[in-house]
Amino acid sequence: MLVSILVVSGLNVSAQDVVKTNPKFTRLLADTAGVRLIKTTLAPGEEMVMHTHPVQMLYCLGGGQLTVNFQSGKKETLTIKPGDAMQAPPDPPHTTKNTGTTTLSFLEIEINNTKK
Repeated sequence: MLVSILVVSGLNVSAQDVVKTNPKFTRLLADTAGVRLIKTTLAPGEEMVMHTHPVQMLYCLGGGQLTVNFQSGKKETLTIKPGDAMQAPPDPPHTTKNTGTTTLSFLEIEINNTKK
């Protein structure tokens, strides 16, 4: 299993909930005690609309290539394989597109430590 840390700048942004902004591609599996489990599936060519994330961990179920386009203009292309795991600090606004030829699917654990 590959574990990588993605470091992105741009903390403290207005939240754009990935489940609310992208219901076609995401399914909320659990939401309890400030932790959410989300399954995301993107067919080749599909692109999510602009969204953000709190602290997160990802586990790849179905691999391929994805491109993340940040609102700032920064762009990252990643190739992920089933079993790859990643963790990241809060993400600034971005879109995510499947730029590969296979269906991507992954589990995302969002950790929101904001007191309500």
